Amino acid sequence: MQKQRVSLLDAAVEIGCAPQALREHMKKGLWDLGEVVPPDQGSKNYRYYVFRRKLDRFLGKEGEEE
Repeated sequence: MQKQRVSLLDAAVEIGCAPQALREHMKKGLWDLGEVVPPDQGSKNYRYYVFRRKLDRFLGKEGEEE
């Protein structure tokens, strides 16, 4: 099964928070919305992947029809 991804900005809008707050909550492990990939060697930027199924579960939309 393919995991449908949602942009971090779109996820933040759906949740109603700032994108930076979403990044911080995911990085700290407070919100399980997808994956946080540490920076590669020589880089300092983390990558954030938000998955639709996890976002819907977080928002209480898990059983809703699409």
